[in-house]
Amino acid sequence: MKLKKRINKHHIPSLFTLLNMFLGFLAIISVAEGNYPRAAYLIVGAAIFDALDGKLARWIQQPSQFGTELDSLADVVSFCLAPALLIWALYARDLHPVLGALIAGAPLYFGALRLARYNVGQHSRPHSSFEGLPSPVNALVIVALVFYYHGQGQAAAKVVLPIIMATSFLMISPIRYPKTPRLTFRAGLGNTLYLMAIIVSLIAIPIFGGRAVLPIVLVYLLSGLVRWFTRTDSTVELQSVEKET
Repeated sequence: MKLKKRINKHHIPSLFTLLNMFLGFLAIISVAEGNYPRAAYLIVGAAIFDALDGKLARWIQQPSQFGTELDSLADVVSFCLAPALLIWALYARDLHPVLGALIAGAPLYFGALRLARYNVGQHSRPHSSFEGLPSPVNALVIVALVFYYHGQGQAAAKVVLPIIMATSFLMISPIRYPKTPRLTFRAGLGNTLYLMAIIVSLIAIPIFGGRAVLPIVLVYLLSGLVRWFTRTDSTVELQSVEKET
């Protein structure tokens, strides 16, 4: 009986990861059908499951190398391939085929590189932040731009494509971004404010629509850039590592 319970608990986080991948696949199907807003919302849903699976694994004390590898595969589908296809369909399909594939595929190429680097280096030393923009956040940047420029088609390509190239490159940059907060209000003021901001954001999306995603991701995107250019990220990271060791 205890073995059965342990096996069941072990597979719960992986179930959330598979739901993430499933929504990513549905997003790809939606792009193929030409339903781009639905594809964008499905990517948002995949990002929610992605945020929950790792925290659930730690909560039930069942993190594993298998779960890490499965999560990376799901992320490639939901946050690298699906957004790349969405960008190609909306903004890059009228370019030269090779050029369009290179630009629209940037989230896929850089995202795969980032995930491989993360999996190789995650055991080197503890970190309180991600090195490089997380692939789910880059996908949400793409989703936010799709919602913001909805209906403008190729007229928005000159704005959207350079931004996508820049944010995709950030995924393999040394710029650090904060990890998602712990699911508790007892982990300090900073964690509480961060957690409340995410809750408010999730409430705002159904009320104000997909455009509510843009200010959310912009704040997160700029937070890493500000810390990098003011050189505060290395100081904060060093203090965090000293506390954990």
